[in-house]
Amino acid sequence: MVGEKRFGMGPIPTSPEYYLNEKQVSGMAILRKFGWKLVCIRRPSVSEITTVFKNYQENTVGILGEDGILRVSNDLKIRRSSIEST
Repeated sequence: MVGEKRFGMGPIPTSPEYYLNEKQVSGMAILRKFGWKLVCIRRPSVSEITTVFKNYQENTVGILGEDGILRVSNDLKIRRSSIEST
């Protein structure tokens, strides 16, 4: 099993909107209406943030771009504990 790398930070912050711009917040609201769930916000630094969503019905994963558009990726690897926490 892979050790925890977040050092006290959970996969989803209590206020995810803090890490997102306006377009991403709007995109997130639309995605949730279509069954997408926020899996994690990877935040190694304030300037490098990756927002990951998963659609459990279609079993697909995508990254929310700065333009608020979701880019579906089959190559994205997510640790099991991140998926189970949603």
